[in-house]
Amino acid sequence: MICYKRITWEEILPIWEEHLTTMSTEPTSAMCFFLGDDNQPAYDLKNMQFTPTFWGAFHNDKLVGVNSGHMCVDRLYRSRGLVVLPEYRGLGLGQKLLMKTIAQAKQEKAIVCWSYPKLDILHTYMSVHFSRKNPYFNFLDMETIETLNTRAAYIIDEKGIDAYHKEYYKKV
Repeated sequence: MICYKRITWEEILPIWEEHLTTMSTEPTSAMCFFLGDDNQPAYDLKNMQFTPTFWGAFHNDKLVGVNSGHMCVDRLYRSRGLVVLPEYRGLGLGQKLLMKTIAQAKQEKAIVCWSYPKLDILHTYMSVHFSRKNPYFNFLDMETIETLNTRAAYIIDEKGIDAYHKEYYKKV
């Protein structure tokens, strides 16, 4: 039986270091939901001031899947670091970890839960109603399917995101 629970930074870090070698291994990220002028992720160091939540999926006492999330500026909640060990894939663990992260985003009153999933796991995000929000891009300037990313979002508060867009485009 698989059990899901909050975990610590110290528990999630070894899985991230082993399976997400291109991701920055920090508890939070400065990345922003919207892209910069170069169609690459924009950064805001204020995003790193929020408290992250880490989730783990356990088979007996073995940590077999992880995800995290943290609020960003303007009530935009970042989901990051989704990993399910290869021998546990296809069992719905990724979806359940994403649902835990979405529930946390709702609890923290976010208007959207967003991520930059790799192309090869986008279907996991879409299965829990994330939608793709832009063309593919690559953090490493490589053209392999395993490293292509896209921006995906789960809209929590449609009116809130509409109001955010209006304010955002006034600034641009």
